[in-house]
Amino acid sequence: MMAATLVGATRAYRRVLEVTFLILLNGSLHAFSYLPYRLRRQALRIAFLFLAPVMAGLDLDSTSRAFATILASSKRQGRKFAGRKMYYDMVAMIEWLALGRRSIAGLASDIQCLSSDAAEDLQWLAAQRGAIIGTMHFGPYALGLVWLIHSHFQNRKVIIFKNANAGEEARAIERLGNLGAEVEFVSPTALLDFHRIIKEVRKGAIVIIMVDLPPAASRSDDFDLLGRQVAVATGAVDLAAMGRAPLMLLRVRADRRGDRIEIGDIFDVAHHDAGSRNRAVSRITRFVSETLHVYPEQWHMWSRFGEYLQQQSDPAS
Repeated sequence: MMAATLVGATRAYRRVLEVTFLILLNGSLHAFSYLPYRLRRQALRIAFLFLAPVMAGLDLDSTSRAFATILASSKRQGRKFAGRKMYYDMVAMIEWLALGRRSIAGLASDIQCLSSDAAEDLQWLAAQRGAIIGTMHFGPYALGLVWLIHSHFQNRKVIIFKNANAGEEARAIERLGNLGAEVEFVSPTALLDFHRIIKEVRKGAIVIIMVDLPPAASRSDDFDLLGRQVAVATGAVDLAAMGRAPLMLLRVRADRRGDRIEIGDIFDVAHHDAGSRNRAVSRITRFVSETLHVYPEQWHMWSRFGEYLQQQSDPAS
């Protein structure tokens, strides 16, 4: 009887900690999102250290075990990874909030803290009639969208494959349309939109599409990820082929010295050419695999990892 009472009390205590943590975290992120880039990142790091004692009491056992299994590491390493992942998820969250709350002048100042060694490649891409950018749910990618639109795609039509959810994210999405480009958001699974966007690309639109979505989002292909056979949506390849536009792979990596815009391969995909499509798919899956091998804690799709395992691709699709 006493053992059951203790177990119940422990669970209740953990629940109180979880609620306390979420309240403190939510309030902190909203407050920090008004600050300039370097100040909000510094404030976030301090808050993360301050909340560490609360986090230590959270029930992260199931999360730690899952990461330990996926990454083939010890439970201790899995728990450490879970903590780092939580931090980078907060980095992504605060940048979405900042996008909706900072002034246009403030956002223009924020992106000065980003850097890239691929300025010439991006200038070349921006000069194309139409182009595809394949990116990931990785790092502070919301800030990367601001950087791309403000720095390279002024006065262009930019189509972003992403669901426009309600609330703070909708507010941030609306703000992207005030950065000097005509921005449109479309659902990643809307087939009718897909065919319309092919025509838009041929007319000169820039399309930003996620290349790390689960296989249900579009046509998909299998590959090996961290020793597991998974499937990932590869609709970006078909869009590049049918839109007759180059595809650039890009990620936005968080770094304490300033976030980095990192470019992968840039390539064309021949229409009705299975060999060209297979090579393009290999480039995408290699980009995703290498990113997660080196920086796994900055990927924001770990909570949906089961979706990549549960549905394998259909070669006839």
